Amino acid sequence: MNPASQQLFQDALSHVTPQDIFEFCPEEQGGTGYIHQFTAIYHAGEVPEVYSFNITETIGLTQWGEADQEASPDRFRRFRTFTNAVGAAMCSGNKGPDDNLPPNYLAISLLDDAWELGDQKLLSLLGEVYEEMHTRVVTARWCADDAPFLLLGQLLLALHGNYGADPNQLVGPLIESERVRARRKGRDVFLWGCTVFNQMHLRWQDRLTQALAGYSGKIEEPLAKLQRGLAGKEDPRLVVTG
Repeated sequence: MNPASQQLFQDALSHVTPQDIFEFCPEEQGGTGYIHQFTAIYHAGEVPEVYSFNITETIGLTQWGEADQEASPDRFRRFRTFTNAVGAAMCSGNKGPDDNLPPNYLAISLLDDAWELGDQKLLSLLGEVYEEMHTRVVTARWCADDAPFLLLGQLLLALHGNYGADPNQLVGPLIESERVRARRKGRDVFLWGCTVFNQMHLRWQDRLTQALAGYSGKIEEPLAKLQRGLAGKEDPRLVVTG
C-alpha cells in the first residue's frame, strides 16, 4: 500500500468498530458476505491485495447512503470513510482502479464526509492520497478520464487551506489534464464532460462553488480565469499553463 493511502486507511480504521460494520454495511440478498469481508479487513488491519466483488460492491453502495437519514450520521460517515479508504488504497495500488469504483466517486465521497465531520486531520491526509490515486489513474485504461477530478480534489483542499499548495499553481495542471481528455473525447463542456462517470458531478459543483466563494487568499491568473470559465464567461481551457 502506498504511504498516504496507508495513513488514510489506518486513520479511518481507528474510528470504526465491528458494530459499525454490522450496522452500516448495505443489505445483501441471500447472505452476509459484505459484513464478513469488511470485518476481516478490520481485524487484519490491512487492505487485501486481491479484492472481491463483495468488497467493491460494499464500497460502491455505501457511497450512495444518506448519512442524515441514519440514527448516527457521524458514525455512518466514519464507516463510509473506512470503506472509501479501502477503495482509495485499491485504486492507487498495483492492480489499479476497479471497474466498479470510479475514482472521482471515491474522491468526492471522501471530501464530503471529511468536511461534514469537520475532521482537519482527515482533510490533511487527502491531498497526498489524491496524488497517489492520480499517478495510477492516468495509466489506467478505463478511467483515465477521471484524472482531472483528482487534481480538482487537491484544488478544493487547497482553497480550504487543507493542502500545502497555492491554489493558483494547481489550476494549470488541472486545465491541461482536462484539455487532453476533452480533446480526445471531442466534448465541449469544460470538466463536467470529460468523464462518463458523472452521477456525482453536482456534489463536485457544490463543493467547488463553496470553496471559491469562501477563499480569502490572493487570486491570480489562471485561478481568476477558471472562475470566469466556470461562470460561463469564457473558455478556461485558454489558461496558459506553466
